[in-house]
Amino acid sequence: MTVEGGIFLFLGLLFILPALYWLSRLVNWVAGRKLIPLWLLVALAVAALAGGSLYLDAAGIITPVKVVDKSDTISLNRNGSWRRNLSVQVEYQSPGENIPTPIGLRCDAATFDALRIGQTVEARVLDLGQVFKFARLKDRSTFSLIGDRFSRSPRGPWRESTAVISDVSHITEYSSRRSSSQLPWPFDIVQLSFTPDGRDQPVVAVDVVESASAPGLVKGGTVRIVWPEDDPRSAKIKGARPGSPWANWFYGLGEILAIGAVVIAFFAVIGLRRRMRRTKERAPTP
Repeated sequence: MTVEGGIFLFLGLLFILPALYWLSRLVNWVAGRKLIPLWLLVALAVAALAGGSLYLDAAGIITPVKVVDKSDTISLNRNGSWRRNLSVQVEYQSPGENIPTPIGLRCDAATFDALRIGQTVEARVLDLGQVFKFARLKDRSTFSLIGDRFSRSPRGPWRESTAVISDVSHITEYSSRRSSSQLPWPFDIVQLSFTPDGRDQPVVAVDVVESASAPGLVKGGTVRIVWPEDDPRSAKIKGARPGSPWANWFYGLGEILAIGAVVIAFFAVIGLRRRMRRTKERAPTP
């Protein structure tokens, strides 16, 4: 999708979805009963997005496009989760237009590594005018987008080499808008840059490790890693224990539940004692 088309689509959803919500509230208020439930609006929104993607699969025209840039970005949030986005930027020459239109296309790791800047590839393009142009690589579809949500385990064989720490985030506490708490098992999110054997371009892997098992990790330092040949971005720091973000959060949740159980038990005992006292007071005197 073009940048301008993405902005217009986002702004449209930003106004259309609240408008549909308040329209349904108005209809329900006028009717005096719930004619349009909220789940129906959510279902319609999901169906519209899925339908648009399927329509691109069916009606998109296969067109040659030129790769002009590649982007491998890693986004971190403050509490330890991370997400990778692999995409290539291509130029699409629309019929009747003199200037090619840049379009960003997502792709899988194997395709990303195989493509080169300046290369021409085939993409499925749905051209709806100067602003709205939707596209994806020819071998991609709606179902491949769904499959990307389920990561597969690398099969190897595993190899060993040295990587440079391009970035490291030390996660020692869980923070929210109102408070923060220290984690019982701090962990590090480490970005590892290395060039796998047989390749001419470096890749960046991300490993989440327990801080105590790999002390002294600093940006610009080097570490020994092991990595599978079929997926170098799954490289791991040799000898480091995997970090436990979920274990930390469940531990904190367990503390909250334990405190809540103690409070409930305290009030239950008080209520039971009061009930026993009242029963004793009401008992007939012999």
